Amino acid sequence: MSIQFRNFLCIYTRYFTLSIKSRRAKVFSAIVKIHQERCDYCGFSSFSHNGHYVSRVTYLTANTSEPVYLELHKERLICKNCGRSFMATSDIVDKNCCISKATRQKILMNLQDDRTQTSIAIDAGVSFSTICRYLDNYDDLFRRNLNYLPVHLAMDEFRGVGGKLHFICINGNGVHESQQILPDRYKNSIIEYFKQFPESVRARVKTVTVDLNSYYQDIAKLMFPNAKIVIDRFHIIAMITRAFNQSRVQTMKKYNKQSAEYRTLKFSWRLYLKSAENLDEKQLFYDRHLRKQLTQLERVEEELAVSPELKASYESMQKIMKSLKDHDKDGIVDYLYNTQNLSRQMKEIFRAFKKNLEVILNASETGYSNGPVEGMNRMIKQIQRTAFGFRNYHHMISRIKLRQMKTKPDKKTELKVA
Repeated sequence: MSIQFRNFLCIYTRYFTLSIKSRRAKVFSAIVKIHQERCDYCGFSSFSHNGHYVSRVTYLTANTSEPVYLELHKERLICKNCGRSFMATSDIVDKNCCISKATRQKILMNLQDDRTQTSIAIDAGVSFSTICRYLDNYDDLFRRNLNYLPVHLAMDEFRGVGGKLHFICINGNGVHESQQILPDRYKNSIIEYFKQFPESVRARVKTVTVDLNSYYQDIAKLMFPNAKIVIDRFHIIAMITRAFNQSRVQTMKKYNKQSAEYRTLKFSWRLYLKSAENLDEKQLFYDRHLRKQLTQLERVEEELAVSPELKASYESMQKIMKSLKDHDKDGIVDYLYNTQNLSRQMKEIFRAFKKNLEVILNASETGYSNGPVEGMNRMIKQIQRTAFGFRNYHHMISRIKLRQMKTKPDKKTELKVA
């Protein structure tokens, strides 16, 4: 069988099996003939045959236990006038490479999946080191544009190589492309990165969504003069509910473990964290701890009756949560400054909120949050879990980028290795 290409002819001659690296392999032998009409150096049109160069190329296989190789006999010519030599090339494999283009494409596609690099190497019939070399080269697939920043930025950190915390920022709106991942989350490193962008580009950023980490707010004020800093609503609610839970536990410990008050506060704690509007007022259920039938609302009211301080903390928590949902800035201010009868834990949280009142109020009036960047962190954790961790920072970054190529195929990420 022969296949005619643009500048060469590939003639398949035979098929045989061979033991390669102690494994039974299929080998397809082919002759690659060159079409060279004139010498590229002197223009002479007469050549002499100069034998063949034999190369063995790794190819795709359906059975990884039986790898497939192409044995290419590439024709060589020599110019009779100037003595320059020419050798046939093939579209099957790149020059000076022994892995076929189809195999390399398969490796690229597999690296976008949630798989270990070892399993990808076995499936493609190449070594683990080959996969690592490809990961070193994939950074060139992505843009490096210092004249662009998303209008809405979201910042956070995640734990990566060697348990170290890495800084990440993404587009907080639209398709949530990654903008940057840094090797650390030090304040100076983050500032140096954003200083690479012209001041006019940084001035176009309208909002920066962060958690209550103080130096993220300092960075946003310094680097983005026109941006509104937004505290993520999830972190606000998480802090309030955590403080209330601590108050409940402290109140519970005042009673004997066999008492009705202790059992009342100990169980069904999830109902406290539920929005009061969503508590069922009609459907009865049997509470085996209290040994009677009652609704969810009655259950919560009976628990709160144990402690006036706990009841006041619960009502404040619910009012803050509702004000955030309704974008009621005035309500948030009123409830934060009304701290009568609250538990010590709730007072401490409200004191922290009052110190960051401006950014807390920004969270109530905008629809942006750190949800997208938290989702990105979840994806990164899964990549690291599947890979049993990374020792090489650049390999981890490449896997993150390639994974994004699959999840967002229509968008080109801004992410780059710092």
